Amino acid sequence: MTHIEIKSFFTRLVLIVAIGLSPPAVIATERQAMPSFRSTYEVRYGLLRGTMTFHLDRRDSGYVYETSLRPAGVAAWFKRGAIIENTTLETVDGAIVPLDYYGTDTIANPVRKTYYRFDHQGDRVFGEYKSQTIDLPMRAGGHNRISVHIAVMSALQSNANLSGLSVFDRGRWKDYRFTVDRGRTASTRAGTFDTVEVRYASDGRDRSWSMHFAPDVRYLPVMLDYYEDGKLKSRAQLSAYWIDDEDIDTSE
Repeated sequence: MTHIEIKSFFTRLVLIVAIGLSPPAVIATERQAMPSFRSTYEVRYGLLRGTMTFHLDRRDSGYVYETSLRPAGVAAWFKRGAIIENTTLETVDGAIVPLDYYGTDTIANPVRKTYYRFDHQGDRVFGEYKSQTIDLPMRAGGHNRISVHIAVMSALQSNANLSGLSVFDRGRWKDYRFTVDRGRTASTRAGTFDTVEVRYASDGRDRSWSMHFAPDVRYLPVMLDYYEDGKLKSRAQLSAYWIDDEDIDTSE
């Protein structure tokens, strides 16, 4: 396995997290509180493997959400470290909004660090990306690349309509549109789930992403797929999960 293939593998994994998990924005409706949860995913890209984790911590003032991505198996022989991302969230007028974003990539050489602060009162986004200072206008309903996970789970739990979303990623805003397909199923290491599938395809490019959310486990994401030219290239599937208010606990 070449170093180029290893690099391509982790580029694809980051795309899954940043785009494949970037679900649509929501039309305002009454929201349910999100439970604390932890979930682990087995990721495969050809013969290469990785491990991904999501952790939402519910607090009195809001939430703290963290994701991690680490090489596993053969990939770990060539690449060490992890991609760790976290964001602080609060509920404003029934909607979950991000306050900040921190990202540290120790797989990259040199180590890459990113920071954004979302000033909703001042309508600005401040921070730093690749050593460049960021100061841009805020967008209504905008999210960062991981806060969208919680926004879509909240929307699905509340049976809200899903439309479009602006995501602040890599120092700029990106707009996405999605297709939602209910009545789907996904078989994973943690079991088979009835799901709501959220799909996204790049305009003018032969790449697409798919994400499955399971209603029976509070719309936890259970499977993520990445396609090129209509062919499945990589898959992340749920291997273990724990949800606080449902008293659900599984092990790998």
